[in-house]
Amino acid sequence: MLRCSHVAEDVAFLRGMNVGGHGAVTMEDLKKAFEACAFKDVKTIATSGNVAFSAAMAEAAVVEKG
Repeated sequence: MLRCSHVAEDVAFLRGMNVGGHGAVTMEDLKKAFEACAFKDVKTIATSGNVAFSAAMAEAAVVEKG
């Protein structure tokens, strides 16, 4: 059983996003990528590549090898 004790608020500062105009990533796609990783309250900041998000922090996790 995995229980969450609190939610951490974080910011990711992604360097080199959309530099040079080749293979540009839209902020909507960046937001969707963070949401796909189970982050909550995802917000991109302008077109900087910076992302604010929340993540549930596990109180404890146990993994059994079978």
